[in-house]
Amino acid sequence: MTTTPSKDTSNKSSTSKSTTAAKSTAPAKTTKKASSGTSPVNSSNIGLWLIGASIAIVAIVVGIIIFNENQAKSAPVAQPDVPAAWINRNVVGSPDAKVVIQLWEDFLCPSCQSFAAAVKPQIFENYVKTGKVRVEYHYFPLQQHEPGATMTALAAECAADQGMFWPYHDRVFQMTKVDQQGAAQFDDLMDYAKGMGMDEGKFRSCLSSQEHLSTITDSLAQATQLQLQFTPSVIVGDTLLQDSSYASVSAAIEQKLAAAQ
Repeated sequence: MTTTPSKDTSNKSSTSKSTTAAKSTAPAKTTKKASSGTSPVNSSNIGLWLIGASIAIVAIVVGIIIFNENQAKSAPVAQPDVPAAWINRNVVGSPDAKVVIQLWEDFLCPSCQSFAAAVKPQIFENYVKTGKVRVEYHYFPLQQHEPGATMTALAAECAADQGMFWPYHDRVFQMTKVDQQGAAQFDDLMDYAKGMGMDEGKFRSCLSSQEHLSTITDSLAQATQLQLQFTPSVIVGDTLLQDSSYASVSAAIEQKLAAAQ
């Protein structure tokens, strides 16, 4: 009883397998031929599509870069929104401010550029404008960014001669490609001044003669004396901050204001 069903099942199974194999063999050959005939055409089309897509992506990226550069060139820069009497070259704020911030920067420092864009405006709006804080700017050109760092600091002093230190400071950080030796070129620094309506002849003479070189070297010597190790270095009152984020600077300011009451 056990053997008979086994034989019948085997025969049916063999027939089924043979039939299935017969049915599946022919289409397989047909599919293979069709595939071999169309594959090169599809690969070529895909390759052309990829090339076209790559060109389009590059064009978009270049367009974005140009757009951003044009935006930076046209971005407004202005004097700090405080009484004119509160601005004295590279110092801004009320003479009666309870807290003084020393800001030490290198114009070719990436972190300084970020600070100038994101942190400085908030400090000016929330603390300088309200008369609570006075900011004193100091030059700290790093050796790895020379000669551009000192050249840009000299240009900023020339701008200060014409009462335009802070707008020029902001324009430089908007436009300069930081962290490159010599990235700040003479012609670029001249263009910034010209674009801001400064006396071009006076500015050129000032920058060409390195009129304020002693100011830069004295500032660097003071940074060395204070044993400053990084830029930007932010000193709130007598406290050097290890973190120059707005949250950190604001917390330090609030602490000093509370202590001054």
